[in-house]
Amino acid sequence: MKIVVIGAGISGSVCAWKLAKDGHDVTLVEKGRGVGGRMATRRMEGARIDHGAQFFTVRDPRMVELLSLWQYEKAVIPWYDHIPGRPDVPKGQRYRGSEGMTSPAKILAKEFTVETSFFLQRIEHKKNIWTLHPKEDGQRTLEADHLVLTIPSIQLLELFQRSDYELDEDTMIRLRSIRHTRCLAVLGIMDRPSSLESPGTLTHPVPEIDWISDNQIKGISQKPACTIHASDEYSQKFWNASDSERVPSLLSIAEENLNVKIMSWSSHRWGFAKPVVTFGATHWHSSPRGITLAGDGFGGERIEKAAMSGWDAAAAIIGETGNP
Repeated sequence: MKIVVIGAGISGSVCAWKLAKDGHDVTLVEKGRGVGGRMATRRMEGARIDHGAQFFTVRDPRMVELLSLWQYEKAVIPWYDHIPGRPDVPKGQRYRGSEGMTSPAKILAKEFTVETSFFLQRIEHKKNIWTLHPKEDGQRTLEADHLVLTIPSIQLLELFQRSDYELDEDTMIRLRSIRHTRCLAVLGIMDRPSSLESPGTLTHPVPEIDWISDNQIKGISQKPACTIHASDEYSQKFWNASDSERVPSLLSIAEENLNVKIMSWSSHRWGFAKPVVTFGATHWHSSPRGITLAGDGFGGERIEKAAMSGWDAAAAIIGETGNP
């Protein structure tokens, strides 16, 4: 089949990879500039900074298969299994991308076509064919036998509204019930290496901050650089504030905890950071409609759960086509 997957986060990337490995003609569509979604790495003034998801776990046997691929391709390495002096943080091996958290998704993307900077204006389903209409003039219209949507639920509902398209009432109610936290992220260039010990992380040092990490100690940046994730409460409070209002206090807290001076910085808003209310199933699939839904709003907040949501979505499609 010709299949288009919307959303290049880990759910969409895993789904597209599995479908392509099964022999389908797969195109992954992403409004951003690359694959990975919240598994995001940015280069800034010579530093490499993970500013979204910081690690992933491997518990599901299917995730072990992906880990084996990523390790073979030298795309991931073990990061840490505990934080010294923090018995409250659960033990368990965490993995990171070898050159940042985008590395695993880039490996998967070798198996299928990727269309980036593609903002989807509306979808249309006629005579069992999906037509995807882009917002930008000059971009090519895409067609597919089957459509997979892995974008956040709010964006999904907005797309349905623009397309004058709905699923059954119960499914629409469950989609509207999905909720995510927000996260204000700050990427900082430090004047010197921080005072953190390996693995270079601080979790919940103060109520305003969920996470601080040193990307140099983490092993992805040659230049001292930090990531700051504000708490959901702080992020909600200052979501629409200017950077001059919301960032300085975060920088001050980070500088005190890292024993550095942050020389320059950039901010990013994650509007769908972690799902706190999910759909209630890892995916939703309809063969008659030719559409499947997946993502972290279905699978759950961990990268692993989001990946397995994409895997389950692909398995549902593969099962219906009769392929092994």
